[in-house]
Amino acid sequence: MITVSLVIVYWLLPVRPTILGDKKYVDYILQVIGTLPGFFIAALAAAATFSNPSLDEQMPGKPPPTLRVMRSGETFDIPMTMRVFICHLFSYLTAISLVATFLGIAIIEVAPTIDAIGDAHKDGGVVQMSLAVVRYAAVGWLTFFVAKIVIITLHGLYFLVERMHLANR
Repeated sequence: MITVSLVIVYWLLPVRPTILGDKKYVDYILQVIGTLPGFFIAALAAAATFSNPSLDEQMPGKPPPTLRVMRSGETFDIPMTMRVFICHLFSYLTAISLVATFLGIAIIEVAPTIDAIGDAHKDGGVVQMSLAVVRYAAVGWLTFFVAKIVIITLHGLYFLVERMHLANR
């Protein structure tokens, strides 16, 4: 939803910012998300080792949230603790920020090739349309990942700042 909203805003702007190139959208986003995995790993380490006993209590709720685990071919539903939840959250954030970083690098590296193909086929409407679809799809996916990272990071920060220091209620 956020990605769609941002695309609509982009298309409604009277002067659209350049997306690809030095000191442009993808470059700025890559600078930010490229540093995030280290912070997420640090948050994961903090959550895993923080010495608050309430983090190891079952999370509240009726029914409480569970984690499906497969061991030796058998599947178990284990009641989730706050520590397990936070560790999974920051592990997920680390993984998607790495994927977004590699996607951003791929966009920057492939962009000159796409531009060269476009320059070679200036009269080909189908080629130009296809290249535009590829460009905007790649940037749309990057924007989707960035929006997801921002929302989940805010959720994780709430748990790190607020919930880790409270008794489980």
